[in-house]
Amino acid sequence: MNMVLSLVVIILLLAGYHLGPSYAFLIAPRPAVDRSTTHQLLQSTQQHDDNTADVINSAALRAPRQRRDFLLLSAGLISSASAFSRGANAEEEFVYKRDEAATSDLTSQLFNPDGSLKDPNSVVVAQEKEVTLPFSLPPTSSDSVTFNVSTDGSSPSTASSDAAATLKATYKLPTKWNLDASSSLPLYYDSSEGKNGKSCNRITIYSVSAPKNLDMSTLEKASKVGVAKSLFMDSIPNGYFDQGVLKADLIGGRTSRKPIKSASEPGEIDEQIYYEFDLAFAPLSCPDFMEGNKENLGLGFCPYDNIFLLSATVLPDNNKEGGGTLMVCVVECNKDEWKIANSDLKRVRSSFTVERA
Repeated sequence: MNMVLSLVVIILLLAGYHLGPSYAFLIAPRPAVDRSTTHQLLQSTQQHDDNTADVINSAALRAPRQRRDFLLLSAGLISSASAFSRGANAEEEFVYKRDEAATSDLTSQLFNPDGSLKDPNSVVVAQEKEVTLPFSLPPTSSDSVTFNVSTDGSSPSTASSDAAATLKATYKLPTKWNLDASSSLPLYYDSSEGKNGKSCNRITIYSVSAPKNLDMSTLEKASKVGVAKSLFMDSIPNGYFDQGVLKADLIGGRTSRKPIKSASEPGEIDEQIYYEFDLAFAPLSCPDFMEGNKENLGLGFCPYDNIFLLSATVLPDNNKEGGGTLMVCVVECNKDEWKIANSDLKRVRSSFTVERA
């Protein structure tokens, strides 16, 4: 602003105006008109109306026209100076915001505003630990349904020691979780910044072997028949899963394809289809808000408090009787754990693979 005033003062000085201490130039003085000149002009008007009118208009408007030109010039300079000042401030503000965005988060550092990678060669790899579990299948002569269950990476409980074949189940866990069961922290506790909470309740890998009526069609019909029942979750001994899962809502599902060693052609690779299901169910009772339940908003139901993320596949037997082995990965969490680690939980579920030994 000081620069703008200085420019105006210089212009006024060049124009011959006298500046007082109060910068009275903002109000231009009215031009002085000589009385005698006016009297003569009025006398000549009686004789030459048209010519005299032009003379009067010229004499009266000459000074205002000069003042108007000066004011327009001053306004133009002031606008230019203000625009320059705004442009400089805008440039400084833009640079500041750009620097702030560049250091604000990892997304801004890796991606351009249009979503493309700033550096196509940069790759961010999550640190993970692989958990591998061997599963022994029952002999093909068995006529009963057998279960093998592994909880949180423990050795599977095998119903039969006579193994006709061996499978290897694998899944990956983020190393930022506490994976040491003997630690003072709870298992699967996430100590990273902004989390500081348990991320998962339990991870279960189990197999179900049946001589008949167990193939890929079992998974294809699961969304219609019932996911929990199709995956024998209600049949695992000792009531392993909460029976509320039988009435759980199917939130989402998809299929994926992963490589596996061929059973018929040694050395070849086949494609195995995996079915993924997202199940959730609400508590059996939902106290009123006035009773201290802040999650009851008077809608007649409470939010889900148990979430099950499942991945399942079936490996057919060679007996051609429709039998096979169902392999299932179940990642369990409650609503608080889901808020902390829902993306990590999905990655754990999707990392589940089965391989022939």
